[in-house]
Amino acid sequence: MKIVLLSGGRSAERDISVQSALFVRSVLEQSGHEIVSVEISRNGQWYLDSSAITLNAGHPIWKLFIDETEIEFDLVFPVLHGPWGEDGSIQGLCEIAGWPYTGASIMTSSLAMNKVTTKRLVSSEGIPVVSWKRFSQDSPPSPKELESLRYPLFVKPARMGSSIGISKVDFSDQLQDAMALAFRYDSLILVENGLTDVREIEVALLSESGNISSSVPGEIIPGLEWYDYTAKYDCDDSKLIIPAPLSDKMSDRIRIIAEKVFSLLEGSGFARADFLLTPNGEVYFNEINTIPGFTEISMFFKLWEASGESPSEIMERILAEAMRKYSNP
Repeated sequence: MKIVLLSGGRSAERDISVQSALFVRSVLEQSGHEIVSVEISRNGQWYLDSSAITLNAGHPIWKLFIDETEIEFDLVFPVLHGPWGEDGSIQGLCEIAGWPYTGASIMTSSLAMNKVTTKRLVSSEGIPVVSWKRFSQDSPPSPKELESLRYPLFVKPARMGSSIGISKVDFSDQLQDAMALAFRYDSLILVENGLTDVREIEVALLSESGNISSSVPGEIIPGLEWYDYTAKYDCDDSKLIIPAPLSDKMSDRIRIIAEKVFSLLEGSGFARADFLLTPNGEVYFNEINTIPGFTEISMFFKLWEASGESPSEIMERILAEAMRKYSNP
């Protein structure tokens, strides 16, 4: 199969996207696929190597060209983290262009990317989340709302990943700076109550023909105070424990919740769901990522390997589901 691998992009997560694409490319090439690596620049221009790509919005299938030469391909594999890639934007382009593509649909991508909508949806179905408030640049918090907050807090952009723009706030005099940082990345932010002594548990998910399956859970041991960007990508002391040391009952419970969350989002393609587990056994849904990191240190493929599926096997399932959706819209 000839696959356009899309990476880079305009979001603050572009560097992680480029790293993820290198790993995805190696797995696909080992399985015999031909890869067309297209990198999107920070200003949105598409490139193949150093050559700019142009798009012909024809009918019924849009086409890509370098000069007068058409780039032929069977499928698009977006490895674009964050806005303009994981939020339904690139999925919408593929739908309009008539290109088969891997991963979640427009709606699933858009819902999952927005932590506010996701938390509202899962909460409506009785799935626990930590206490939180939303604020926007157009409706800043009132003094009364700020006084009601309990520390520690986590302040997050609502539509960003890789822990970019997130701050842990232990005291009230740190809050304004934390909110200002989050607002640099998004006009909508969350302020969440922080939990003490929690464990961070992750589950990988696949959806095929509407049937959702989950991996064994894994646990993250941050090498720093919490799992921020540095702890994720530049800290040798951070550890991934796979499978997570959980009882069978707790493991099954977390997997069932993960599958339910993906189903609520009309889950398609693949995802990774993240949870917080308290010392007394309370499980809180944290977030879900429909294009999780695919770097050498990322959880998604490691979780499936621990579940008995190699990266190549998982990749073939992802490609097969993309082509099935295209053939049966």
